[in-house]
Amino acid sequence: MATNSQSRDSNQRGARGNVISRGDKWRGYRYHHRSTLQTSLQKMLREPFQSLLTIVVIAIALTLPTALSLGIDNMRQLSGGIEASAQISVFVKKGARPAAVEEMASQLKKLSGVATVTHISAESALEEFKTLSGFGSALQYLDENPLPDAFLVQPLLLSDAARLVGEIRDMTLVDDVQIDMEWLQKLESLLDIGRQLSLALGAALGVGVILVVGNTIRLAIQSRRDEIVVVKLVGGTDAYVRRPFLYTGLLFGVFGAMTSALMLVILSFWLEGAVAELAGLYHSQFRLRGLGLGGFFALVGAGGVVGLLGAWVAVGQHLRSIEPR
Repeated sequence: MATNSQSRDSNQRGARGNVISRGDKWRGYRYHHRSTLQTSLQKMLREPFQSLLTIVVIAIALTLPTALSLGIDNMRQLSGGIEASAQISVFVKKGARPAAVEEMASQLKKLSGVATVTHISAESALEEFKTLSGFGSALQYLDENPLPDAFLVQPLLLSDAARLVGEIRDMTLVDDVQIDMEWLQKLESLLDIGRQLSLALGAALGVGVILVVGNTIRLAIQSRRDEIVVVKLVGGTDAYVRRPFLYTGLLFGVFGAMTSALMLVILSFWLEGAVAELAGLYHSQFRLRGLGLGGFFALVGAGGVVGLLGAWVAVGQHLRSIEPR
């Protein structure tokens, strides 16, 4: 009886000893992912020409919409921003009392959709006119200041400008309201078209990247067909078989995005001299705005996601047809 009891206790201890802890599972999971990533990278390096060709195609596909988007951002920077340029010039009637002008400033600030209101006194306007016009000596013969008080009203949005003009015209002390809306609307329309074009181009080329990565992964699956059959025969799950191909697609996307970022840096350096010379002719401090650190990480993330998606689609399509017989 004692022998049977000891044997039973020994078997129970042995059963408990074979239980894998969560920590061991997590370490094994990490090790397998790390080794799979290293193996996928080594397989890419063993086929340098094919891998480089795929990476360059992905890089070109990512560079085109990104460069167009950066060009639109630089156009907005050059113009000083559409909304910032939509200032409404409000001229006060001559002879208005200072208290009435201050009251009008308060009314303008209370209007819905107004960002800022700047008061330009008649004296300040005259001094600025003397400085910029070159007729300072002639203005001293005038009996009185011909310029009125004025306000510069900055709308929050360009779409609010037309409504604000109508409301300001109805004010008692307003003599005239001026705003050049036509060129602002044209520029905004062009930038909107550019943004939509960059999105459409990005979507189309994103699909192209998915197809390129998918075709590359399909060829890799076909070349390793016998290996996949053996792995499934010994109990390998679809997730286990799928993992190295997903890492391969992810690496293609990330390397393609990094190459795209390098292309954009080279393009920026190539254009920087010509842009600086043009800005100097107009006495402007404009400088090309590049991708930046945030844009770099966004581009790498987008490349990785597209590459991973392309690999997932290819593996999902072709892995089901490979089964041991």
